[in-house]
Amino acid sequence: MGAKEHFMPSAIPTLEKNVMIICGILDFFLFGIGTIILGALDDCNIWCVLIGILQLCLPFVGWLWSIIWGVLILLKAL
Repeated sequence: MGAKEHFMPSAIPTLEKNVMIICGILDFFLFGIGTIILGALDDCNIWCVLIGILQLCLPFVGWLWSIIWGVLILLKAL
């Protein structure tokens, strides 16, 4: 198991590279939206959708959380 696989949370779904990059970038600017879209596209991954909703509902903490998830999504895509 490489360092990249060990660091990635299992809650982040794996989809097409382009979709993950777009959702990762969306999480930087529209916190939670990229996570919700990613969860919806991953066979309606309810946990990922709920995390995105929490990122939207908790303004400051959600914004930081969304940026971290955006970075993790981008790292997983690349």
